[in-house]
Amino acid sequence: MNTANYLKNGKYPLSTETLSFIQDQIKLLEALAGLGGKNYIIQPDSKVGGIAVITKKVKTGIIERDEREVLELLDSPTYSQQTRFVTVLTEKKNIVADDHTYTEARIYRRAQFSVNRGAESYPINSFINFISHSAITLDQFPTNAILAERIRQVPATVLEYLKDTLAKKLTFSTMKGLTKEQIDGLRTSCVLSCSGSVALFGQTDYTLIVTEQGSKQVRQELIQGTDSHYVRTYNGAVWGTWTQQTETAMHLDVKITSTRVYVRHGALGEDCDLVLLRKKKRSRWRATGGAKAYSKNRGIRKKRTAKTQYVYFKGIKLSKGTPGKWYVPKCIAVDDPAKDGNLIGKELPGLCKSLFYVGKDGYYRIQGSRKRIVLKGIKSGKGKQHAGYAPIGLQIARLNPKGGKDSGGEIVRMKYRISQYVTATKTVNGKPVPVAWNFKRSFSIE
Repeated sequence: MNTANYLKNGKYPLSTETLSFIQDQIKLLEALAGLGGKNYIIQPDSKVGGIAVITKKVKTGIIERDEREVLELLDSPTYSQQTRFVTVLTEKKNIVADDHTYTEARIYRRAQFSVNRGAESYPINSFINFISHSAITLDQFPTNAILAERIRQVPATVLEYLKDTLAKKLTFSTMKGLTKEQIDGLRTSCVLSCSGSVALFGQTDYTLIVTEQGSKQVRQELIQGTDSHYVRTYNGAVWGTWTQQTETAMHLDVKITSTRVYVRHGALGEDCDLVLLRKKKRSRWRATGGAKAYSKNRGIRKKRTAKTQYVYFKGIKLSKGTPGKWYVPKCIAVDDPAKDGNLIGKELPGLCKSLFYVGKDGYYRIQGSRKRIVLKGIKSGKGKQHAGYAPIGLQIARLNPKGGKDSGGEIVRMKYRISQYVTATKTVNGKPVPVAWNFKRSFSIE
């Protein structure tokens, strides 16, 4: 605390600055009131009068802080079941000295219990002594002896919390020299950093993440320093084999060799499917008038923004392969087996064959394009072209019970291309000149 030395020089200047200095030192004592909490009341055994410690927000510039004030609690009215507030009364008093009046020289602030809200009131239930409105008296404010006892009980309280609460949460620990039998016995959720333990996939240092799945199943994930992930599952009786995860489940890699498409994905769940998509144009018109529409809207069509979007193509589901290994996907299911059952077992070239078809006018066409595809013997021009493509895509998705896509990973955007190759030539001036062509189908990635 700061001090004023009154006797060192045999005299001391008495001024308004000195008086303000003395008052500031007294106000420092109010900071000690924060030890008891934000708002509380201390009363003598008679339950009459006492002091009230009130905390309020004070803003200085952009900084906001708590400021505590110690107030005298008036003897009357006393606390009762009807008390709802602690109201602060402010009284300003003038002082007359040497025939001069000093306006508002002194300010008295006192607190009292009240039923109604005043100009400056604080709810009674914001005070830590408050029990309930049905209580006849306030709860006794804890004494220093009670506080000391609580401090002595802190270690036991912390240990009990760790035992009852933290033990149920995911914990992290470092272990050395784990054996195979000990790892097989890990069936409680935890994260272990293992060193010098039994060799798994050639390494003795690794991380084990154990998670409980329901009441019986347990999942262990092994992470090695090279960022290799292995997973196995306990079904309640035995552990399954370790399976390497080289990619995230919803990620998909595609590569193309000639007309054959290869796919690679991560470990997929049973609820995930590899589906074939195609991109189609959405109608510019929205039908607003149906049988149940308002009469003013019935039969009326409105324009909407034209766009293209990927849609589930014929409900085609493709086969899933071994995680992390390339394979050629084949059709395993369709929405309408009676109509498209012939697609089962076919690869992508056969599945996309219907996207290039002969129209009613006898010309070749690609779904989604109005232009006709003609051989190079016919000049291309308005409404005619020699090559084209249909946008398609592959995606790993979870399907809802109605057959629609519920959620999925990124779409691998591809093109089913139609081009031409020369089938016959003739010699003109000693050089071969193409005279006949045929269509060639291929794939590419956008």
